Amino acid sequence: MNHDPVFSLDEALSRVDHDRETFEMMVELFLEHGPKDLAEAKAALGVQNAVGLARSSHRLKGAILQFCAPASLHACKALEETAKAGNLLHAEALYATLEQELLRLLNALRRERDKGLAA
Repeated sequence: MNHDPVFSLDEALSRVDHDRETFEMMVELFLEHGPKDLAEAKAALGVQNAVGLARSSHRLKGAILQFCAPASLHACKALEETAKAGNLLHAEALYATLEQELLRLLNALRRERDKGLAA
């Protein structure tokens, strides 16, 4: 299991000029749409649809970029590149890594959101 920091709050906040309200809105959107994009990637992988897998991975990658989450980003890029190349031989293993890292990110973002709600 990866024990590195899941995302950089300071970097993510700097991308929105340290506007906590905007950051929290981004978190809420990602908490809603991130799992949907991951499910779309899984469905595409299940039917060996490289184009669909590349599309959903690309969309997810764009969302992950906002949070400065290197492990999730790396996993997502690897899956997207494999899908774009049309070589799905190792895609299941790459997907499993992405799923694990994305769950770490989603949980970290939920904790950050909950801290903000408690303040």
